[in-house]
Amino acid sequence: MTSPPSSGLSGLTAQSRYIIIAIALVAGFAELAYAMMNISAMPVYLKFSMGYGEASVTAIGAAFLLCEGLMKGPFGILGDRIGRKRLIIAGPLVSVVTALLTLYVKPHQWYFFVALRTLDGLGAAALWPAALAMMADVVAEDRRSQAMSLFNVTYLVGIALGPAIGGAANDLTAIVTQRLPEYVAAHSPEAVAKHVHATVIDPRHASFYLISLVFLLTALAAWWRIPSVPPHHKREEADADAGFSWSTLVETLRRSPQMLLMAFVVFFGVGQIMFLVKLFAMAEYGMSESMFGSLLLVPCIIIALASVPLGTMGDRLGKVRAVRIGIGLCGFSMWALILVPGHAALIIGGSLIGVGFVIAFPSWMAHISENCEPAQRGAVMGAVGTAQGAGALLGVPIGGFLYERATIDIPWLPWINGHYAPFIACALLLLVGWVLAMTTMSDTRPAGDAPASAT
Repeated sequence: MTSPPSSGLSGLTAQSRYIIIAIALVAGFAELAYAMMNISAMPVYLKFSMGYGEASVTAIGAAFLLCEGLMKGPFGILGDRIGRKRLIIAGPLVSVVTALLTLYVKPHQWYFFVALRTLDGLGAAALWPAALAMMADVVAEDRRSQAMSLFNVTYLVGIALGPAIGGAANDLTAIVTQRLPEYVAAHSPEAVAKHVHATVIDPRHASFYLISLVFLLTALAAWWRIPSVPPHHKREEADADAGFSWSTLVETLRRSPQMLLMAFVVFFGVGQIMFLVKLFAMAEYGMSESMFGSLLLVPCIIIALASVPLGTMGDRLGKVRAVRIGIGLCGFSMWALILVPGHAALIIGGSLIGVGFVIAFPSWMAHISENCEPAQRGAVMGAVGTAQGAGALLGVPIGGFLYERATIDIPWLPWINGHYAPFIACALLLLVGWVLAMTTMSDTRPAGDAPASAT
């Protein structure tokens, strides 16, 4: 009779712990940069510096999701063939350059914004399937939820700090650029003409320089700390002749279509609000960039601290049950956030949505990894990522359209207006995802597939 999984990473070998911690740290740096880019910097920059409407902002953001979604599958396959580390390094390096090039695009050159966000999506598609597949490669099946929960900790810290740091950088730069001409005039009036350009510096450029730096640190951390571990199926003598097979991949996906459907529906909902959260908070609650970042920071840090114990629920209760609990909590909390307005509701509702995420996500990833052959792991995770990306891609422009064009008039809920429309759509789709989890998911794995032992 086996003992239940212990908390933390105590049940893993030293090599497995080292690799998992390294991947988690790289994931934290990467998500910090992606959160600054997608949630904080780009929506505000496009709306207030470039003069685009919300529908255009979300359409440009959709280019990121389109490329990420389409390319996760191919990059997952590539990782199965050439190894994961190269892709984990290459992905962030792409965005080191694109973040800086964004600052040279003129307002009418929307196609350049689309091209740069497409390249960012290419980098993300290379990074995430490779990182998750490597984590699954080195951890035994009964410990995978623990490992994924640590991944969650750093991922959530990145989401929490991204808007806070990016918004603070922009606000601080705004203060400096406003006061610099006064300082120059007071100390050297004849030099005012030489420094007049200081009055036209866009403070929103600051976050893009910071984003580029963080992506560079991500790539360097991956190069320095992540070892070159071959994919699991290439390390097992029993699978010495195993390799990638399109027919096996198709059979794996055909056997579990609910993985793709659930991924699509849930992220269709998430996509509705993905690029609008910050603009919504600034419009409805009059928040500054720094205030929004600070408000988001509180629940995310709390959730991150609880991620490891919550993330192991899949190992204790069963992965499918944990997914059902987590998605259900996300859906019902989103409705509560809509129906009970206010800053306190944002913090509490956002915290509960985050709790649902950290319960569901590790078990979801572990469930996917154990329901496919080791030789297909990267490809299957990439295919599920593609389904997620397709859902988000469809949701993003619809959310932008609803935010700008929808009219909502509910007499007994006077605070709800058109800006709430994408959030209501998100809440509905999360509930649909929960129903799918309750009715279609089951604990299954390929025939003859026994739990693997940790490296």
